[in-house]
Amino acid sequence: MYFCGMEMIFSFDEIGQTAARFWEQFPEQRVFVLHGQMGAGKTTFVNALCAARGVEDATASPTFSIINEYRYHDAAGRARSIFHRTSTA
Repeated sequence: MYFCGMEMIFSFDEIGQTAARFWEQFPEQRVFVLHGQMGAGKTTFVNALCAARGVEDATASPTFSIINEYRYHDAAGRARSIFHRTSTA
């Protein structure tokens, strides 16, 4: 995957560690765009990003919804959300 000028190549077995590194690289950023063909693994990576943040809700592809919201608490105990949206473009 390619992130803001940074490329990360990883296997499915490494996805959890890659998600953790992603959050370390972008600790304060709040909006990300993952672009790729259907089946490329975008939702799988979002699932790993959510798991790395401690999301306990079930995660799913937003293909048939407008937007999915996943809630977690940050290290300071503040309620936070991850919003996962699909694009038809």
